[in-house]
Amino acid sequence: MHKDIPYDQLGPLERIQLQMPSLSKTQRKVGEYILEHYDEVAFSTSAAVSRSCQVSESSVIRLATALDYAGYSEMQRALQAILKSRLSMSNRLDLVHDSDSESVMNMVLQKGMDGIQRTMHTISSQNFHKAVELLANAKRVFLFGSRSSYSLIHFFALELGWIRDNVLAINMQQPEIDALSSLQEGDVFLAISMPRYLRSTAQAIALVHQAGVPTIAITDRLSSPVIPYTTVPLLVDNEIFSYSDNIVPIVSVITALLNAVGVMTRPKSNEALARNEQVWDHFGIYLR
Repeated sequence: MHKDIPYDQLGPLERIQLQMPSLSKTQRKVGEYILEHYDEVAFSTSAAVSRSCQVSESSVIRLATALDYAGYSEMQRALQAILKSRLSMSNRLDLVHDSDSESVMNMVLQKGMDGIQRTMHTISSQNFHKAVELLANAKRVFLFGSRSSYSLIHFFALELGWIRDNVLAINMQQPEIDALSSLQEGDVFLAISMPRYLRSTAQAIALVHQAGVPTIAITDRLSSPVIPYTTVPLLVDNEIFSYSDNIVPIVSVITALLNAVGVMTRPKSNEALARNEQVWDHFGIYLR
């Protein structure tokens, strides 16, 4: 069933199914429990799963390593990735329905910090540098995002436009989408694609890739639907909260790109910022 898919691209449920004949009796018990209750396991501690299965906690952890995960936490994040694509918004909100406001706040802030830490390990420094070079040196920069991702793209385009010319933010609206027909050699295209993956984003980056224009994708994993059309992938941790996704690591990566492009393009970026400051002062845009 999965013979044509590399093992490291299989999800935890597929790995359990594939490995089931070779697992120990105890590991099979845990594996069967996960197959039936993966939505609960995605947010349960290894100790809680061990109690539900009536096995030792070490048995739960050994199953994770038998499935080629670094540990239980990595397997759990893979289960959460499944939920992001399968659960409806209302189902996802139910995941935290028993929490009070303070505990929700603490959980969200902690997950934001954890997400940044994990993103520091998932983004290749070589890919990050290549993305910065493309954004700094391209004739034109096209930034694409739809629905909630568009707010991030708008922020990105606004601040990138302060330090370089020819930056365009694109949503799936006319006439912005028509701009894709003008893509040419020397341009670069960046898209944000996170679960639940949008068809429009995959279609847009595929079109740009076909035109031979370099593409950068801020996405969550190598099995993301935009990866086949991506020149430079920037993998960002996007652990599920509830109905609202964790955008903290994405904003952090965008901020890092903005600052790195600013440094790479000095002194032009300094001059551009100075010109913008003069305009802002003239119109009194900011309160002193």
